[in-house]
Amino acid sequence: MDFLPHLAARVIGRPLIIQQAKMDAILSVVGERIGIEVSGAGAPDFESMQGDFSIQQLPGGIAVIPIHGTLAKRVGGIEAASGLVSYAQIENAVLDAVTDPAVRGVMLSVDSPGGEVGDGFDVAETIRNAGTIKPIWAVANDAYSGGYLLASTASRIFIPQAAGVGSVGVIAVHVDTSVADAKAGHTYTTIFAGARKADYSQHDPLTSDAHAVIQGEVDRLYSLFVRTVAANRRMSEEAVRATEAGVFFGQDAVSIGFADQVGTMRDAVSAMLNFLDENRMINQPVPKASKRMENEKVSSNTEDGSEATPDMAKLARDRAVEISQLCAIAGQDQRIAGYLADGKSVDEVRNELLALRASASTVEIIAHIERGTTDPGTSPLVQAARQYATKMGGAK
Repeated sequence: MDFLPHLAARVIGRPLIIQQAKMDAILSVVGERIGIEVSGAGAPDFESMQGDFSIQQLPGGIAVIPIHGTLAKRVGGIEAASGLVSYAQIENAVLDAVTDPAVRGVMLSVDSPGGEVGDGFDVAETIRNAGTIKPIWAVANDAYSGGYLLASTASRIFIPQAAGVGSVGVIAVHVDTSVADAKAGHTYTTIFAGARKADYSQHDPLTSDAHAVIQGEVDRLYSLFVRTVAANRRMSEEAVRATEAGVFFGQDAVSIGFADQVGTMRDAVSAMLNFLDENRMINQPVPKASKRMENEKVSSNTEDGSEATPDMAKLARDRAVEISQLCAIAGQDQRIAGYLADGKSVDEVRNELLALRASASTVEIIAHIERGTTDPGTSPLVQAARQYATKMGGAK
């Protein structure tokens, strides 16, 4: 368990989207290695949590993606074998599935207490956008905090009778070992520059200013968490906040809006197969033939020398993938569904996106490129662009 000190550095003093019980279990394991004594918390059985991240392809074209274990931004070999799964693994699996012509729908199998904030919100957005290309559903076999953040991106959530969801909240723990240090005869002297540099040292009590800073970040992430779940589940933010980070099981989860139906993985797969067969989704030709389909006929010869008929289903799938990629690159993800429904060709979409980009001001383009800026006006990059535009006599 040589990775435990490294794990502790990613847990102590950082906001996390993780269930409290799991947080206590992790502290009980890493605590001894960093001088923390935690009582009343059962240590997880790491040996029984061997990481196994493999997509299961079911008959009928459904890909099952496992989101099992504690979520982390980055995961090494030893950590993966101890039950951690990275956001990057999940994101790559989803992207692979929705761009695989053999996959008609994606099922997320979620059994996670949450974990690090890391790339969680960005990956959640990716999954939700991917759901505009192919249907993405979820089975919540206990999806708490960060685990529920990812599950909420699914357009339909099944929950077994005894399973739970929720814990929509953010938590951070600071450990003060200064009293234990003194009893052990240890004196720690921290030499630092910058008034806030040693704010979260475990060898000193947490100051009121440091507490206020980390509380502010916890509150910010909580607002983002609530807003994301509310949008994903088509609920009001007030309704999500009213859960007070509680957990809900079976039918109760359905009643509050955190799940859609009580059912097992078998029930979910059966329902998705029926849904796909009824709707045909991307596996049927688009409503009206696009110019691309008219102009890109497949020229292959059969044994008797006659020209083969184009595979319209394959063209439709390829078109959907290319359009989604073009929109993602242009920062116009919200247009994907409309383009697909209107039957626009890839060339038509490309030209329209280029026209949109050409009509956008320099400041608007740079504001889009700088991801994560909720208010473009406060971005140093945008401000610099505006100054440059003013100097050159361009648009402000």
